[in-house]
Amino acid sequence: MITGFNILGVEGHIDSSNALLKQRFPRLNVNLEKVETSGDKLNVGYSFDADYLDGEGKDAKKVGHIKLSGTVEVTESKDTIAGIMKKWNETHMLPVQMAEEIVNGLNFRCGATGTLVAYSLGLIPPLVISTTKIQEQK
Repeated sequence: MITGFNILGVEGHIDSSNALLKQRFPRLNVNLEKVETSGDKLNVGYSFDADYLDGEGKDAKKVGHIKLSGTVEVTESKDTIAGIMKKWNETHMLPVQMAEEIVNGLNFRCGATGTLVAYSLGLIPPLVISTTKIQEQK
C-alpha cells in the first residue's frame, strides 16, 4: 500500500521560446530507478520526464523539458517486501499491481505539479488522462 509520495527535485527549462507556438503534447516517461528497504517500508526512487518537441519526426527540435524526481513510500509486510526485493534485484521489475498503482499515482501527482511548472514556462501541461495498464513480460 502506498503511504507517501515525495517530490524531491524539480527541473524545467525551455530551449527555444520561438518554438513554443509549435510545441506538441509532451512525450512522457516515468522511470522507477531504485528500490530500497527500511523495515516494513519500500522507498521507490522515480523520475517523471516530459520532453517537448516542435514536431513528431526525426528532425523535431527540442522546445523544453520538465523533470520531477523523488520517492514513493510503500508499506507492506516484511515477507512481502522480501519477495519484492528479490524480484527487483533479479529483474529490476516490481509486481505488476504495485507498479501500476505507483505509475498511476505518479502520473496524477507529477502531472499536477508539472502543470504549475509548465504554466510558468509556457509549456503544455504534462497531464495523463487515462489509467496506465502494465502487462507482465512472458
